[in-house]
Amino acid sequence: MTSPLLQPGQRLELEITDIAFGGDGIGRIEGFVVFVPFVLGGERVEVEIVEVKKRYATADLVRVITASPHRVEPRCPLYAQCAGCQYQHVDYRHQLELKHKQIIDIFQRIGGIKEPPIEPVVASPREYAYRNKLVVHGPGSPRSERGQPGFWTVRGRSIIPVTHCPIARDEINAELAKPLAVDKHLTLRCNSAGQTWVFSDSGTGVPPVADADKRAGRPFHYIEEVVLGKTLRAPMGSFFQVNRDVIALALEHARQIFAASGCKILVDAYCGIGLFALLLGDLAQHVYGIEEDAKAIQAANENAARLGLTRYDFYPGKTERLLHYTLRMCNLDETCLILDPPRSGCGKPVLKTLREQKPRKLIYVSCAPPMLARDIKDLLKSGYRLERVTPFDMFPQTQHCEAVAELTRG
Repeated sequence: MTSPLLQPGQRLELEITDIAFGGDGIGRIEGFVVFVPFVLGGERVEVEIVEVKKRYATADLVRVITASPHRVEPRCPLYAQCAGCQYQHVDYRHQLELKHKQIIDIFQRIGGIKEPPIEPVVASPREYAYRNKLVVHGPGSPRSERGQPGFWTVRGRSIIPVTHCPIARDEINAELAKPLAVDKHLTLRCNSAGQTWVFSDSGTGVPPVADADKRAGRPFHYIEEVVLGKTLRAPMGSFFQVNRDVIALALEHARQIFAASGCKILVDAYCGIGLFALLLGDLAQHVYGIEEDAKAIQAANENAARLGLTRYDFYPGKTERLLHYTLRMCNLDETCLILDPPRSGCGKPVLKTLREQKPRKLIYVSCAPPMLARDIKDLLKSGYRLERVTPFDMFPQTQHCEAVAELTRG
């Protein structure tokens, strides 16, 4: 389908027929696809063409002519300018329905599964004020035009100053409202106890924190959080989920899968600070964890020691290199493997290992449904059966969604 002579700056009316993964609405001009943000299916809108590609065009929303009954007023005055949220104009129940449909579509299109077993999306207890971490960008960032730190604009052209973010927890917003000394990037984090940390991520050494944190006597290079009744420490620069309430729900779900599996050995690949390993480990005879972040693996060992746990081995290094050797130490008929890879999904060596060594049960945790569907397609060819995929709305008001897939060796 070739472009019907669309030009940047041209204005026209569109009927929005669907919402694509990523949040943009889909309209068509003479069959040619036009992607538009901040719209809903069934709406008629006026748009302005921004860019025309060979197979599609992008456009900005000018006005809504006929609104969807699911449209609501966004809470953020910067919505549609800031790149952080895509769904504040959508009522929350419908957000969950959209994400459910999108994940089904992804598994059909990328995973090649005609009727994928996708469960309804588990809602976040908090629709707003859930994020325990924000990263703001300062005047040293590329294309930053002003001194006040903030977030990237929708098309990444500049940084928009921000002093309040509705999806961030109150403790984060209290820090965001203060004058912040930041060159390029500054991270703000808090925990459920109301403690806050503000630090720059230099990439080397221990990130500095505010003097107040040192005076309070808290470990200056760790953040503490209570999850399922256990206190864990995470290095400031290491990964930890941003929605404490929803990660607790996902962990309970994983515990149920592991308990029902009959497995005695748990292998946690890409384990980070040992979140899944430590919180499922009481159900196992032995737990192994693999993580390449040296600070995180140190924290995993320290967390295990502080919790009085002994049946653990945490290995520093890449899962792509160590998983093969770790599984060789296990009785595969009694082993459950948790995969919680980065957004890019599992590396090819990991999938190759699973073709050769097949632990009885897999729990695959993913924040990128397209990569999850891609990897599961490979695992199905390797002899696994997909039992179910349970999405968790870790990121309300945004396009993103976490998912936990359960697979059994067939």
